[in-house]
Amino acid sequence: MSIPAVLSSLSVTLAATTSTANPFLWYVTRAAAVSAYVTLSATVILGLLRSLARVSRLRNTRAIWLLDELHPYLAVLTVAFVVFHLLSLIFDPLIPFSLLNLALPLDQPYRPLPVDLGVLALYGLLVVWLSSWMKRRIAYASWRTLHYTSFIAFLLVTLHGIFAGSDSAEPWMILLYLGISGAVGILVLARIFWPAPQPTSASRVVASRRSR
Repeated sequence: MSIPAVLSSLSVTLAATTSTANPFLWYVTRAAAVSAYVTLSATVILGLLRSLARVSRLRNTRAIWLLDELHPYLAVLTVAFVVFHLLSLIFDPLIPFSLLNLALPLDQPYRPLPVDLGVLALYGLLVVWLSSWMKRRIAYASWRTLHYTSFIAFLLVTLHGIFAGSDSAEPWMILLYLGISGAVGILVLARIFWPAPQPTSASRVVASRRSR
């Protein structure tokens, strides 16, 4: 048998193997991606609720404690799901993603632009996670500025999921995107237009003493 014939036979065999490969990891990838999106969305929503509680001067200590505890917990859970999603992509034989594909927005083997958005979102999430981890070591103003990256990352993740996710056309996934995006949008508007808290009498006294 000639070399071209051998190569042709080998390519046919590889194609057949790939097409009949066990799709288990592809299901794992999809499940991890949806789970990461849900926990990320919950993290963003809880962060916005905590910010609204601060500016509205909510006195319910139990509610504030719950928000403060759940927000970082869900953030860690999001990290776990994202790592699971990336690892399943690397080991999935159906679509050959490499570490370079996941680290750089270049030469993607599947829906290039939406996947590139996912790579950029990953860097945005890394900025938020690292700044939160170093919160006590950096100035509060710097941490807060870096934390705003979470909104950009959330938008990129949403676009990545809509255009790259194989479940995006499913009714339940459409409702999930609409519901989460609507909730985040309403909370962002509420936070932007919430009236600034008026200074209390005690803070006025402190301010007047400092001005003397």
